[in-house]
Amino acid sequence: MPPAAPRHFPPWAAHEQEARAWWGALFATGLTLLSEFAYVFIDEQTFPGAHLLPGLRVLHALEALALLGLLVARRRKPSLALGVGIFVAVVLPYLGIFAVAEVAMASSGLVWMPLTGHRLLMVGIGLVAPTGVALGSVLVGTFALEGALLWYGLGLHTRLPMPWEPWITLVWGAVACGLLAFRARTQLIEQRLFQVRTEAESLDRLARLLLVLRDAANTPIQSLELGLSLLQQRVPEEAALLATLERALAKLRTLTQRMAVADPLLDWETQSESVDVDTVLRGLEESLARELERRRQ
Repeated sequence: MPPAAPRHFPPWAAHEQEARAWWGALFATGLTLLSEFAYVFIDEQTFPGAHLLPGLRVLHALEALALLGLLVARRRKPSLALGVGIFVAVVLPYLGIFAVAEVAMASSGLVWMPLTGHRLLMVGIGLVAPTGVALGSVLVGTFALEGALLWYGLGLHTRLPMPWEPWITLVWGAVACGLLAFRARTQLIEQRLFQVRTEAESLDRLARLLLVLRDAANTPIQSLELGLSLLQQRVPEEAALLATLERALAKLRTLTQRMAVADPLLDWETQSESVDVDTVLRGLEESLARELERRRQ
C-alpha cells in the first residue's frame, strides 16, 4: 500500500489562523491598555509617593497603545507572525511589573492575595494566545516559575498562612497549558473538517459536471451512430474508413459510460433544480475566475 499523501490545508485555513492571531493580539493589547491605565490610579492610591510601579504601568500602556495602532494599521493584511509577536511583546513586560508589584505589596503591610496576576495571566494565555502550544507553554511556565520564586524569595511562605501556595499557582499554570493544547487540537480538527467539506463540495461539482457532459453527449453520439449505420449501408467499399470511425465512436461511448461512476455521488432526490450543461459550465468558469483572482492577490 502506498504511503498516504501529506495533508495540505486549503489557503483559507491559513487566512483563518492569521485572523485569529490578529484578534487574539488585539484582545491582549486592548485589555492591557485598559487595565494598566486603571492600575496607574490604583497604585497611586495604594502606594502614595511611589513612582516606579505607576511609571512601569504607564510605559506598558503606551507600548500596548503603539502595538494596538500597528494592529489596526495591518488589519487588512494580518499575519500569524505579527499576531504572535505582538502578543508576546505585550505579555512579557508583565514579568517585571508583577515582580515589582509583589515586592511593593509585601513591604506595604497591606492585606492582599499574592500571585493573583500570575494566575489570571496564565489562564488568559491559555484562552486567547495566538501562539502554538510550545511557545504558549514557555510563557505560562515562565510566569509560573516567577510566581514560585517570588513566593519563596520574598519569604511569603513564612509570613502568610497559605500552605496551598505556590502549588495552586503551578496548578493554574498546568490548567493554562491544558487549555492551550485543547485549543490547538480543536483548531486542527476544525481545519480537517472544513477540508473534508471542501473536498466533498469539489467532488459534488465534478460529479455534476461529468454527468451533465455525459447526458449532453448522448444525443450527438446517437446521431453519429445513426450516420455511421447509414454510411455502412451506402458506401460499403469504404470499409477501412468506416471501421476507424466505428472504433472512435465506440471509444466515445465507453468514455461516456465510464462517467456514470459519478452518479452515486449526487443525491438526485434532493436536487430541486434542473441540471443544464451551460449553467454548470458557466458556474465552473466563474469559480475558476474567482480562484485565479484570489491567487493573484
